[in-house]
Amino acid sequence: MKALIVLNGYSENSNNVYKAKRLTEEFALVGVSCEIHSALELLPSVTGDSLSGPFRGFDFAIDLDKDMYLAKALSLTMPLFNSYQALTLSDDKMSTLLALKGTGVQAPLTIPAPLCYIEDPKEEAIESFLNQVERELGYPLVFKECHGSMGKQVALISNREELEAVYRKTIKVPHLYEKFLAKHQGHDYRVMVVGDAVVAAMERVNKQDFRSNIAMGGRGYDVTTTLPLSFRQTALKATHALGLDYAGIDIAIGDDELPYFLEANGNAFFTEIEKVTGVNITKKLVDHIIEKLRH
Repeated sequence: MKALIVLNGYSENSNNVYKAKRLTEEFALVGVSCEIHSALELLPSVTGDSLSGPFRGFDFAIDLDKDMYLAKALSLTMPLFNSYQALTLSDDKMSTLLALKGTGVQAPLTIPAPLCYIEDPKEEAIESFLNQVERELGYPLVFKECHGSMGKQVALISNREELEAVYRKTIKVPHLYEKFLAKHQGHDYRVMVVGDAVVAAMERVNKQDFRSNIAMGGRGYDVTTTLPLSFRQTALKATHALGLDYAGIDIAIGDDELPYFLEANGNAFFTEIEKVTGVNITKKLVDHIIEKLRH
C-alpha cells in the first residue's frame, strides 16, 4: 500500500515534520510506503461535476493540515484519517461543543460571538451582546478564536475594557467566550486516544501563563497510568462523538474537581507526549489505520 501524508503549504512547523517522519518510519515497518506533500502540491481542480488533482495513486491519506477544502477533495478519492467530517468538527471549537450535546461530557459555560458581516454594526447591538457575556461568565473570562492551535488565538480577559477591545478587533472572526476555571490556571491534561483506547496522557503545567500549552512554555508529565477513570471516559466520549480515529483531547479540572472538556485536536502533535510518556503513539495509530483499512 501507498500512503499520502499532507502538510500545510506555508508552515514549516517542526512538530508536524516530526509527526510525518514518525509515521513514515512506522508505516515502513508494516510494508506501507509514504509520500509527504504540502497542500500547495495537491491543489484540487473542480468544475462542479468533476474533481481532479495530483493526488491519485494512493491507497489512503493522513491529513496533518487544516485545509478543509483539500480534506474534502481527498476524502472523495480515498480513505482519509482523520475523516473530513471529524476534522471539520474538531477544527471549529464551537462546532465541537455543539456536537457533544447529549454525550454526558461536561464543558465550561461558553457563548459564541454572533455573526457580523457589516462595517458599522449598531452600538446598542454590541452593548447588548457584551452585557450578556459579562453577566453570564463574569471576570476573568476566556476568549478563543474558533479556529486556532497551540494556544495562540486564546486570551484571558479581566474587565469590560479588555472585553470591548477584543470583541471590536475580532468582530468578524468566528470566536467564543468561555467561563474561566480557576483550577485550569496554567494546568490541564492532554489525553491521546487512538480508536477505542486511551493510549497516553500528559499533565501540562505552566507557571508563567494561564495557558498550559507546551508551545506557550508549559511542561509535560506522564500520567498515562494514573489518569483518573472519569478523565479517560471524558476523552473517549468526546473522541467518539466527533468521529475521530485519533485525537488529543484537552481536559481541565473544574471547581467541583470534575473533568471539563476543553477542546479536541484532530491533528494533535506527538513530539512532546511521545517523549514524556515513552509511548509509541505513532505505532498505535499505524496499527489502527491498517486494521480499519482491512475491514
